[in-house]
Amino acid sequence: MRPIHRLGVSLLVALFTAPLAPLAASAAPARPAPKPKVQVGGYVKTVGRAVAKKPTSKAFEVLPESADLRQWAPAIGNQGQIGSCVSWSIAHNIMGYWANRTGGSGAPYAPLYLYMRTVAAGGAPNAGTNPDYALQTATNSGVDTQADYFQGYYNYQTAPTTAQIANAANYRVSGWTRLWLGAGQTTTAKEAMMAAMASGNPVAIGMPVYSNFSALGAHTIYNSASGSMLGGHMMAAFAYDSQGITVRNSWGGNWGNAGEAKLSWSWVLSRVDAAYSVRGITTPATPVAMKPSIASMSAVKGANTGGTEVTLTGSGLADVTSVTVGGAAATNLQSALVSGSTRLTFRTPAGSNGVVDVRATSSGGTSDVGTQTKFTYQNPPPLLSSLSASSGLVFGGETVTATGNYFTGATPKVTVGTKTATGVKVVSATSLTFKVPPQPVGTYDVRLANALGASGAQSYGYTNPPAPTVTGVTPSSVPYYKASTVVVTGQALDRVTGATLGGTKATFTKVSATSAKVSVPAGAAGSFALVLTNTAGSSQGVTVTRTTPSAPTLSSLSTSTGWTYATTSVLVTGANLTDATGATANGAKVTMAKVSDTQVKVTMPKAAGAGVSLVRVTTPGGTSNAVNFTYTAPAAPTLASLSVGSAASSAAKTLVTINGTNLTAASRVTVGGQSVSFSRQSDSRVVATLGKRTAGTYHVQVTTPGGVTTTYGGSAFRYV
Repeated sequence: MRPIHRLGVSLLVALFTAPLAPLAASAAPARPAPKPKVQVGGYVKTVGRAVAKKPTSKAFEVLPESADLRQWAPAIGNQGQIGSCVSWSIAHNIMGYWANRTGGSGAPYAPLYLYMRTVAAGGAPNAGTNPDYALQTATNSGVDTQADYFQGYYNYQTAPTTAQIANAANYRVSGWTRLWLGAGQTTTAKEAMMAAMASGNPVAIGMPVYSNFSALGAHTIYNSASGSMLGGHMMAAFAYDSQGITVRNSWGGNWGNAGEAKLSWSWVLSRVDAAYSVRGITTPATPVAMKPSIASMSAVKGANTGGTEVTLTGSGLADVTSVTVGGAAATNLQSALVSGSTRLTFRTPAGSNGVVDVRATSSGGTSDVGTQTKFTYQNPPPLLSSLSASSGLVFGGETVTATGNYFTGATPKVTVGTKTATGVKVVSATSLTFKVPPQPVGTYDVRLANALGASGAQSYGYTNPPAPTVTGVTPSSVPYYKASTVVVTGQALDRVTGATLGGTKATFTKVSATSAKVSVPAGAAGSFALVLTNTAGSSQGVTVTRTTPSAPTLSSLSTSTGWTYATTSVLVTGANLTDATGATANGAKVTMAKVSDTQVKVTMPKAAGAGVSLVRVTTPGGTSNAVNFTYTAPAAPTLASLSVGSAASSAAKTLVTINGTNLTAASRVTVGGQSVSFSRQSDSRVVATLGKRTAGTYHVQVTTPGGVTTTYGGSAFRYV
């Protein structure tokens, strides 16, 4: 560590007697760049009052008329929207001046570091700091270098690290003096400030800021306030002359005279309420070599072919001599100071797919690894060289094969224009298929993309299909009274978008490029033009006729007679019976079932008596002619004999065969008027089952639709 002291006064007299560079004679026109939005209120003055003391140095019998230290001042800075003006004045401007003037190492120094070390807990970014405390901190603990302070100028959310605090101890203020405290000073304060700058010591001043000062542009001299008082502010004075002092601000180069202001002596003595002379700094002969530390990477994945640009943020990056990615050397190392934070940019070497570590090496060591240093190698963005088809129809849906490279891994996203293709299937690293989405007519860029980026474009055009043509329709005639389906044949029918029948919208179904089905609804009879339409136009019309069917005719009945006492199922034969809606017998509705175009089945009901019934069938074409169905009444039954004439009264079961005529439809057998069970055997025979009965003679009778048999001697049955 070597001290850098204030230069001897005797050596400076000649340097500071030269007049200041001339300033603008009057206010200049508005600057082309907008005025910066400035932060005011960062200066917290010390409570109390101390008048300036007359300089005691005997080096100056007469103070120089002017002095200018700006040739060693650092570049104009910008504190942004952070209340760090005190730290910018001390760390950046004055410590930077001493480093430039005396060859101190480590500059520039980090104003945000000093601010974060002196601001009240939780006060950043708006709270200000006290210059006495800031100077004492810079003297006792030092200020970190900007190269090491990766938080830059504005990242107040991240506190100084332990390593940064340790490094700051190498770069300290070696001495400082408060020249006065409190506004309204005498000319003694002017002499004290002139003596300090004539001795080579910049002076930090604190003062109130008014609206006209915050908006100051190019000017000759500032000597009066106007507008609202916005708060306290600190700047570094680097020059004086007979008119006043020149201060270097921390509001960027678009403010004032390219970042500076000329304050009149009357303003300084009446409004500047504190002034501090800084006598020097101590630094190592060379900057302390810091072990690099990586805080973040701008890219955490890249192509396995290498060449991904990555920017590192962190500390100790300014002196990095090499970067490795998975052990392989990166190329194109470049460092830059961005908003006070060192950014180290490099390009990755080629690598194998997977996760590797990024490490930076300098004379201070090699950075540690962590989650923030992981870099993932992946396949590069897809390379698209050709498409199997360069155009298709506006409906989309065609399958296209893309040829190129780097298709494997995560399935690439395929876009056609702004739409995403569907059905993407990777065949190999160099081939994939996809279905094009529908698009309006035009030419669109096809691109493939993965997590690392998109391919170049191949063109794909969309065209309208040809208008449909119709060559035939089957059937060409349909019944008027019901919906029918017709099959249309022609060309370009697979892209049909609409159908009309006689100008009225009809429902259609696409079958193939040469066939489509159209539903013809029920409607008025007549001929109508059937037209098919797609996006390119309409077909010629083909005629579909709704017809009235011929009237039905009946020719025969499968049976023309039936018993009056029974229902009879009759198959009616004729013509034009397909859509029969009903049948009647002598005008009364009867049950009917459709069988075919030539037959229906009719159920003839029971009749009250014998006779002829006229059968008719009705269809949408009308009512048919009548055919005769004859009802026959059955003859009366007769009982001729019994197979058994007697039985024991105690017999549990006696089978008796009843012989007679017209017994087919027998419905009841009685013995002495009491019903017994029986079974019909034929038209002339019935078998009855007799049970126990009291001894006596009983007559057997059979009931049919034709009547009841009479009793006589042959019908008697005797129980003994």
